[in-house]
Amino acid sequence: MLTNDAVTSSLYKEVSSLLNGLGLSTVEAQDTVHQGTHSMRVVVYRSDREVNTDDLANAYNIIYPRYSVIFSDRDLELEVSSPGLQRSFKDTVEFSIFTGKLVRVYVSSYSSYVTGTIKEAGEDSVTLTGCMIEDKGEEHESLIVPFSDIAKAKLEYRWEA
Repeated sequence: MLTNDAVTSSLYKEVSSLLNGLGLSTVEAQDTVHQGTHSMRVVVYRSDREVNTDDLANAYNIIYPRYSVIFSDRDLELEVSSPGLQRSFKDTVEFSIFTGKLVRVYVSSYSSYVTGTIKEAGEDSVTLTGCMIEDKGEEHESLIVPFSDIAKAKLEYRWEA
């Protein structure tokens, strides 16, 4: 089930403000503490092009010094990565981040997967264009799907022959 926690997470907000200047969007920011080690995982995205290793290195070099001071009483492990080709969505905010991308969502009311391109995401729903309801074989120009009706979602990638 998708959450709506990113917008209220202080870590997500802080990391997002640090990375916005680099042209990067924060998809996910999470941290855990285990046996004296503070682990952070940050997933970043660029809307204008694919994320490359320079983007990941720049993000790491901005985040690590700040949080190594903040968590000075613990060792810090930081992982910065791209979302990948077929990322499974964890939060509703990802629909606004990936606007214009092809997605595959399981819609409970249809009891089927729906594939379409994200046109826009609001507070309660997402608008998909060029949709195909897979189990029914129906095509729709546009569908508005409430977040509460989405059981799972992921980026869809069309492999070329």
